Amino acid sequence: MKGSEPAHIHVDTGDGECKFWLAPVRLARSHRVDGVELRKIETTVFEYEAFFLEKWHEFFGR
Repeated sequence: MKGSEPAHIHVDTGDGECKFWLAPVRLARSHRVDGVELRKIETTVFEYEAFFLEKWHEFFGR
């Protein structure tokens, strides 16, 4: 079922991808994303957590 997982985002880096859970922010998985880039992405996810949560709830209607 679409949206059955907790709030999360997927990030495609071009070379790899990762998934972060929101509320609280934590890495769910990553594939082919180096540590430096992963930390930059994580910092951005923390910075925009409220925005990402708002958009996730708008999209899934919950």
